[in-house]
Amino acid sequence: MGAREEARVPGRAAVAHAHGRDEEQAVLPAGRALARGLAGLCAALLTGPVLTACTAEEGGSQPASEEPATAETTAPGPSPAADQALSEPPESIDIAWSELPGSTVDVGIGGVGEDQSLWAVGGGSVPGGYEISYWNGTDWETVEGGAVAIDVAPTGHPWVVDAENRILEWDGAGWIERPGTAHDIGIGADGSVWIVGTEPAPGGYHIYRWTEAMWEEAPGGAVALDVYSRGDPDVRLQPEPWIVDADGYIARWTGSEWSRQPGTARDVGVGANGTVWIIGTDAVSGGYAVATWNGEGWASAPGGGLRVSVDADGFPYVVTDQNKLLRGT
Repeated sequence: MGAREEARVPGRAAVAHAHGRDEEQAVLPAGRALARGLAGLCAALLTGPVLTACTAEEGGSQPASEEPATAETTAPGPSPAADQALSEPPESIDIAWSELPGSTVDVGIGGVGEDQSLWAVGGGSVPGGYEISYWNGTDWETVEGGAVAIDVAPTGHPWVVDAENRILEWDGAGWIERPGTAHDIGIGADGSVWIVGTEPAPGGYHIYRWTEAMWEEAPGGAVALDVYSRGDPDVRLQPEPWIVDADGYIARWTGSEWSRQPGTARDVGVGANGTVWIIGTDAVSGGYAVATWNGEGWASAPGGGLRVSVDADGFPYVVTDQNKLLRGT
């Protein structure tokens, strides 16, 4: 993934989250505008009808920030719940893409605020798949091992799936192999880990959730997934995975069953604030169309990709068919 420095034990990676863009690198060093105010968390980057902005009372306590949020740096608000329709949902949103260096196959981001950690799989081929790297704020640093799929826990540590479908968790010093095999993996803000396994099932492959000791099977089948954690973090969060099946159908877990959503997709990503993004099925430059949930359907965004991950503030990271890693702002 471009120039990398070998690192045995990375700390939690600083993410380039400043929403202004460096003219030379297209990304800013970590530490700027990571902790955004309520305006950043609740304002929508939507064209057409405008969503109601959150108030301070609605949004909770404001994170500390050295820079006020601006129109250019505000984050998308959380996607309305799938069963909550907007009176006038927007059909498209305006978003700009900044490119991070290197070659990428998959991307994952976890944590909140200044503690978000960006990891990626890409670069050169190695045993197990491709190099595994984390963003240190200015460049990628590579850790040992190889993988083909990745997601990141709220601790900032990634879980990966390698080319042999093995499941591995990074503990800060090395990889711990977990039982079972998988094709894809998703992790919620509460730390809940879900996988798409390797045993065929209607809709793709069996779906499992990690119980800290073993994989517990969930109903249905899928080929891709990600996990939203719904509820009050001070009380209890309830995992709400979103899946894409072999026919491209999209569904979310209600706690007891899968609820079919409109549209079709190839991949799905969900931010800690509930913002949902998909890679659709319409071919465009860069891969397939990108869209975000508007409460009733999918609002289209410019650009295209193959894989998507979403940060805690609702901004998407997209991997294109040219292995470019783009961050939406």
